Amino acid sequence: MTEVDVRTRRLILLAASIGAFLNPLIGSMIILAMPEIGTVFTVSARDLGWLSTIFILANAIFLVPASRLSDTIGYKRSYLIGAVIVALSCGLSVFAPSYPVLLLLRVIAACGTSFLMITSLAILSSVYPLHQRGAAFGINTAMVYIGASAGPILGGFLTGMFGWRAVFLVMVPLAFAAAIPMWRFFRDEIKIPSKDPFDIKGTLLYAAAMLCLMYGLSTLPETLSFVLAGIGAVMMAVFIWYELKLPSPVLHVRLFFTNHRFARSSYAALLNYGCTYGSVFFVSLYLQSVGQLTATEAGLIVFFQPLIQAIMTPIAGKFSDRIDPRYLVTLGMLLSAVGVLLLSCLAVGTDLHFIAVTQVFIGLGSALFSAPNTNAIMSSVPPAEYSTASSIVAVMRQGGMILSMAVCMSTISIFVGGTDMLGPSMYPEFLQALKVSMFFCAGLALIGVVFSWFRGNAETAIKKEV
Repeated sequence: MTEVDVRTRRLILLAASIGAFLNPLIGSMIILAMPEIGTVFTVSARDLGWLSTIFILANAIFLVPASRLSDTIGYKRSYLIGAVIVALSCGLSVFAPSYPVLLLLRVIAACGTSFLMITSLAILSSVYPLHQRGAAFGINTAMVYIGASAGPILGGFLTGMFGWRAVFLVMVPLAFAAAIPMWRFFRDEIKIPSKDPFDIKGTLLYAAAMLCLMYGLSTLPETLSFVLAGIGAVMMAVFIWYELKLPSPVLHVRLFFTNHRFARSSYAALLNYGCTYGSVFFVSLYLQSVGQLTATEAGLIVFFQPLIQAIMTPIAGKFSDRIDPRYLVTLGMLLSAVGVLLLSCLAVGTDLHFIAVTQVFIGLGSALFSAPNTNAIMSSVPPAEYSTASSIVAVMRQGGMILSMAVCMSTISIFVGGTDMLGPSMYPEFLQALKVSMFFCAGLALIGVVFSWFRGNAETAIKKEV
């Protein structure tokens, strides 16, 4: 652990939390600006979806090489590079002359946020002692939830007042706000030196595997999607085999085979996000179609979930410093399972108070899970593996989101045919799709309960601390 005083730790936490806030903000702010962007560049609604999809895909692809590069060039330098990339890419997006250029700049922004995501957790693990990390991770994770929930609101306001370009312009000062405290107060650079060359082959193999796997899953149930997902799965298996042979791989996959606490906590993260992420999508559709609410009214109901997450996540993180995180994580998974199971009971005319209760269950479950599980993952590895563990946390989050949306979109395609066909005559089919999806998501949560509870002894993590 890097020795710093309490005031400096808090300023570093502030910078890292702003960095954590940026990634979901950049991803979600664009949603309500899409119609205007489509009008300006004459882009179809289907092609507009790439503004979100390409950011998620690029983010997932860059995470692993970013972790390896941050070991080589240093956590602080990598964080600052990420902030500068975000500022430049978003600043240039304001002047994008065409839609393809805007998409390219979204890819570059995803590269920058990847560095921020990786290094923020690694830096916090380096400056906070083991018994205080949960509280730090709680605040950091709460900022992720706040960014995700504030994004559409802020994006809609800026687009309505100043136009879509303001959505990108506002990111520039935020990126510098994340960079300046880190540059000013985190004085000690942290590097993990390696004499071996950068694993270019492994990086390219990982990128190709993730591209095929995540794009295939996100576009199910098309025939080509199954083919791409299958190819991606095979390539990922080859990537794992290849990385196990290298002395200095781009991703230390050996951790999954030698560190049971790390592996099971990581699998639990994948399953948790797979359980909860798609529920917001389904609830929003239900409220605006079957429930006949406006987008604003539906947003107020759905907002219960991120509100509970933002309030309770720091508290759960602090508690994970005092007790074994598996108790909080397992309870969180169970509450999330209860929440999505309750959603499977939705019907025409379901009381809005009942739906609000489901959002409270899922929000509380996610809050009890996220920061304590991150604490368990980061505390289960030695300092030399902090960046690797950080990348795994982020990859599991992205993978779980893609998995959850794949389940939701597949059931809608099978039972309904598409989200543009949600008229009253299709309500029974839509509710059946919702029921099947929520049962599947609850099943993921129950499997996650097993991984959460049987993850290994917390004391082994303390022995690893150097």
